[in-house]
Amino acid sequence: MLTIRLPTRLQEEFEYNALLVYDHDGLAQALSEAVELWLARHRQTPVEAESTANDRAYETLKEELEHEYKGKWIVIAHGQLQGSGDSLAEVDRLASTARDRIIMQVGEDRPREIELGWQMAFA
Repeated sequence: MLTIRLPTRLQEEFEYNALLVYDHDGLAQALSEAVELWLARHRQTPVEAESTANDRAYETLKEELEHEYKGKWIVIAHGQLQGSGDSLAEVDRLASTARDRIIMQVGEDRPREIELGWQMAFA
């Protein structure tokens, strides 16, 4: 059960329009539609969610990484540091099934992120 309090003007306008459009079941139907639209607008794909968690973890760990892992290769996945090693080959296996990983050598500039996709042209 969800109970919320809307500003009076918003509630009155919502109730009026919901009943106009949907008749007697208007409020429930309009509210369900509104929630679905909001979720669709704010929903992240699993890859986006993992990427966001990994970026946050990197920002949180940045200072610690610079002090304790300088020159080492690290992997951040699932929102946390997965491990470190002396070479890329050594850490490549860490969290290999993650949808998104940050693999980097600490102390090196983080490469510019690019998004790969398809490009089509029709003649």
